[in-house]
Amino acid sequence: MPANLEQTREQLQRHHRDGEHFADLMTRSHADRFDADFWEHWADYMEEVLPAEPVVVDLGSATGLFLKSIVERYPGARAVGVECAPWMLDAMEPLPQGAEVVCQDLHNPALPLETGSADAVLASVVLHEMTQPVRALQEAARILKPGGRLFVLDWVRAPLADYVATQSDEATVFGAETSLETLEDLFEHFAEHNRFSREDLAYMLGRCGFDVVESQPLKGGRFARVIASRRAA
Repeated sequence: MPANLEQTREQLQRHHRDGEHFADLMTRSHADRFDADFWEHWADYMEEVLPAEPVVVDLGSATGLFLKSIVERYPGARAVGVECAPWMLDAMEPLPQGAEVVCQDLHNPALPLETGSADAVLASVVLHEMTQPVRALQEAARILKPGGRLFVLDWVRAPLADYVATQSDEATVFGAETSLETLEDLFEHFAEHNRFSREDLAYMLGRCGFDVVESQPLKGGRFARVIASRRAA
């Protein structure tokens, strides 16, 4: 387990390889990830607990585009991102009024928000990158109001054959000429993307103070959407 911020950054660098390229990819793919389907489910499951000027926290905010969307959708909102990867922070454009980013390690965060002050938390494709997400989930529970909600989107465990079909092809993976670097990269990412099952996420959420409201497989079961409500103390 990473013991400090620098070790977490080293872990993320190994995972993403080229940080600048990945930051660019996250920016270019933002509209695909936060598409009409995402916002439809956000409206269905999150807006019912949001006041007119909500406090929304984004765990692993990348280049900050979700934060911009929140303050555009909810004038007067406070949108707080949490990010520690230098390549994401460097690629982040100036944020509008109401949006901010704090640099913290999600393996052991201490966010600058009062207990019970947030209305919603997003964790999009971040939990699978963590050697343990318990402290992040506990901190999300701390800052959320009772009844506030956590929206999780992430890779979940799937058979290797299904994973290979989405990332490469069998001829490449099992070809005699395939480089060791290519094989090691694919199997390292397979292990990381398959770190938790959808049931694992529900289990951890339950132990960290949440009740699962919705849990749905996506992309043929290789991905999941889990929405949970902060349990009253």
